[in-house]
Amino acid sequence: MKQKILILITIALMLSSGCTLNKSTPTQSISNHTNKSCQTSANGFQTKKIKKSYIPKYNVSNTGGNFSNHDLIYFIMTDRFYDGDTSNDNFPDVNKKDAKAYHGGDLKGIIKKLDYIKSLGTTAIWITPVVKNEPKGYHGYWAYDFYKVDPHIGTMDDFKNLVDEAHKRNIKVIMDYVVNHTGYNSPWLKDDTKKDWFHTKLNITNWSDQKQVENGWLSGLPDLNQENPEVRKYFIENALWWISKTNIDGMRLDTVRHVPKEFWNEFAHAIKEKYPNFYLLGEVWNESTHYLEQYHKLGIDGLTNYSMYNGIKNAFTRFGQTDSLINAIKQETNFSNPEINGIFIDNHDNMRLISMAGKHGKEYLKQALTFELTYPSIPIIYYGTEIGMQGKSDPDNRRDMEWNKTKKSDILDFYRKIVDFRNTNPALQTGDFKLLDYDSYFLSYMRKHNNSSVIVVMNLQNKNKNVTINVPQNNTKFKDLLTNKTYTLEHNKLQLMLKPLDLIILESN
Repeated sequence: MKQKILILITIALMLSSGCTLNKSTPTQSISNHTNKSCQTSANGFQTKKIKKSYIPKYNVSNTGGNFSNHDLIYFIMTDRFYDGDTSNDNFPDVNKKDAKAYHGGDLKGIIKKLDYIKSLGTTAIWITPVVKNEPKGYHGYWAYDFYKVDPHIGTMDDFKNLVDEAHKRNIKVIMDYVVNHTGYNSPWLKDDTKKDWFHTKLNITNWSDQKQVENGWLSGLPDLNQENPEVRKYFIENALWWISKTNIDGMRLDTVRHVPKEFWNEFAHAIKEKYPNFYLLGEVWNESTHYLEQYHKLGIDGLTNYSMYNGIKNAFTRFGQTDSLINAIKQETNFSNPEINGIFIDNHDNMRLISMAGKHGKEYLKQALTFELTYPSIPIIYYGTEIGMQGKSDPDNRRDMEWNKTKKSDILDFYRKIVDFRNTNPALQTGDFKLLDYDSYFLSYMRKHNNSSVIVVMNLQNKNKNVTINVPQNNTKFKDLLTNKTYTLEHNKLQLMLKPLDLIILESN
């Protein structure tokens, strides 16, 4: 009898735990907080096995180093920016007619354009990887030799000179750095001593399976095994070598979520221990702020904010709505230091916003730029966005910089006006951010510091809209930055008739 009761209790507990007979496939949440699986015990019953989330070994100080939300990062794909040295254009894989070949842009080209870059309000440049790549690795992400500069873009002396010239202009330099994978034809693949430097070839089919995401071969690229102490040692020493040799100020860390958390904690500790003011910007391509924050806790300073990007691209487009952007703003409380994250509207992996938006793309781009430049984070401007360059999916979003447009561009004039405002207005420099009134088709928010206030209002629809905005402050007079029109608060309310796709930027008098 007692034996029957024990069996019944065991079955009841098994069912309540969610386990079912003959099923032992692990299930993992995207946030990787707790991994649960049902495993068969010796007596044939299944029990739940719980794996705790990773607890960082090292406590790393990661509050931005010498970066803050006063910075503005200009992101450059070196090969597509400017050809400053034609002597390195004679490689067989240089062909400007081929969108997937080298086009001739180089480090000397960036140096020659530093004054233009500075005129954009830039305080830091992020350049694509400089390491030697295999043929057609124009973008820099197919590494062949991690200790050499790719000859297509220049020499180590060119890179050092770029850093020196940038520093003379008070521009910091961020180097793109890849530890997740090598190029398809890495010499390590034929090196018997490095067989265990790679994971077994595996395609990523389940993006919610963290182990698969970390060990799979992303786009077929050979995936490095950071669990191997030799691999960890190699890349930590390599990163420290680049910093000591070139005096760079930061690294943008590629494909962070595809590398085990243990590695990043050790990597951040090693870098920050020797260079405490160094800035680490991690690319974690995921929209969950909880998931993103896990990587900040490892020691990475800022993250490319894909949660905010998702909101931006869904709002500032034809038939767009504010819902996901409002949600992203509210989710910012999940970050420890949201102000040192990177906020962006374009990059080399996604369609340019002006092309994605379709009809009225220029108006939506201006709204998106305004949001990016008035939000309390570090804006990342992808080369050409400031002149409204078009670009659909990769490689079309990696066109050569259109220098002719920099001579006359209303988008560039608009961009510079907003950047100047950002750099001189106290509310935009240090003020708090507060959502005001909104619905699915219009948005208003305020930045406030002491007696300085800025209110931004946007109409996402191509039709007139009457709105009432409640403003919790005592200032009564505001002037529109774009039209110089004066607005007056009445009983802490702002009554507006918004024009189609209207953008109003109000500064307190």
